[in-house]
Amino acid sequence: MDEFVKIIDLEDGSYIVADEITIDNTKYVYLNNEKDLMDFCIRKVTIDDNQEYLIGLDNKSEFDKALQVFVNKHKQELEIY
Repeated sequence: MDEFVKIIDLEDGSYIVADEITIDNTKYVYLNNEKDLMDFCIRKVTIDDNQEYLIGLDNKSEFDKALQVFVNKHKQELEIY
């Protein structure tokens, strides 16, 4: 099986897509900085004129919810660290 790494360029660098998870009809994208894998961020997808764009989260509550879903999904993988 061929796997590929999806890279997204943001204003402060290139990020590897670690996962994409839909929560309450909103798609969240989980990203690691390509040069510093400890640099982790979450963005959500918005659609404008049939184009997908990544935008920041609205508040800490939304961030906490998105992070908790990610942690629950990847619990076994995260336990190694």
